[in-house]
Amino acid sequence: MFSALGLRTVFEIVLVGFVFWSVFNEDKFIAFEKRIASYIRRRRLKVVKPSAGVSQKAVQ
Repeated sequence: MFSALGLRTVFEIVLVGFVFWSVFNEDKFIAFEKRIASYIRRRRLKVVKPSAGVSQKAVQ
């Protein structure tokens, strides 16, 4: 019981600290957001390679 409550309290303290940091370092926070968004976009839009049985001439 105590470990769950302690973990939640630590998480809340870290979250409040992150909010204060982001208020005073807005430029760094925006850059961090853009980095996360580009990482998610790259993972979602992976290029699918054609299978080995299909020749490149037939695809074109």
